[in-house]
Amino acid sequence: MPPSSPGLWLIEGASLALAALSYVLIVRLALDLTFGASGANLAVRALRWVSDPVVRGVGAITPRVVPLPLVTGCALLWILAARIALVQVGAAIALRRMMG
Repeated sequence: MPPSSPGLWLIEGASLALAALSYVLIVRLALDLTFGASGANLAVRALRWVSDPVVRGVGAITPRVVPLPLVTGCALLWILAARIALVQVGAAIALRRMMG
């Protein structure tokens, strides 16, 4: 299997994007647990701006009684599950190419 095959590069790109998003969510979770809603400097606002679409999407399917740091943790779990599924898809594509 050549390393320049386009299918695997697409999977690797998506995996890198999900990895970056998971790191952002980890930092947001740590900041939310440490400072709560009082952190309002430029770095915290930029971090929340990047991660808000994912957290709001998970918050839409999460009950309202769940506090925001736990919603961020749930979003992190969903992103990690998506990365695991992406690895499985990549393995299935590689196996399919090896089988013929």
